[in-house]
Amino acid sequence: MDHHSASPGPSGLVAFAVACYTFFGVFSGIVGPEGLVLLGAWLIGGFVIQIVVACKELEHGELLGGNVFNFFQGFFMLAGGISSIAKWLCLFVLMVPYSTVVEGLGWGACTIALILWSPAYLLTANGTFGMMIIITDIALIGVTLNDLCILGAAAPVVKMIVAILLFISGSLGLYCASAVQLNTAFGRTVLPLMKPLLKAKSVSTE
Repeated sequence: MDHHSASPGPSGLVAFAVACYTFFGVFSGIVGPEGLVLLGAWLIGGFVIQIVVACKELEHGELLGGNVFNFFQGFFMLAGGISSIAKWLCLFVLMVPYSTVVEGLGWGACTIALILWSPAYLLTANGTFGMMIIITDIALIGVTLNDLCILGAAAPVVKMIVAILLFISGSLGLYCASAVQLNTAFGRTVLPLMKPLLKAKSVSTE
């Protein structure tokens, strides 16, 4: 029997959704500082999943998806997980202050990269996935500004907007992952996906 490699993309989207949902808890205030250590544990779990996804996607020639999962697993998951645990240690064990400005600069680089790469997703991925990318872009701008500590009195409002956007983005990720699984298993459209948001121009051969 022939062996065919399957895409680990759906599990990577579930890991993405876990990050979005847990950050929703933090930015909405549902999860307090005492929950940061467990947030770190869950993000490191997502790192394990996404490093597998990134490697497989790159092996299969998926330039865009492989590279996005690659920097997601490194910075959003692993660095984010270690950062959350470090913050918890500063607050409850070491009793020392910390600054998130350097983290804001790091988030800024990742956010700019994702925004600049987004048109490629809007052209090649289904529209539901494209909507997830757009919403994530907007949410990450808020995350960056918050960690740079430049929002001032607007911080509570921006944090709630970020929380809502992350929840929506994570939910779209779960929907896309489920659509791939169910549509493949049943051999028909069980969960519909939108058409790509950008249409490639046809090249005339005349």
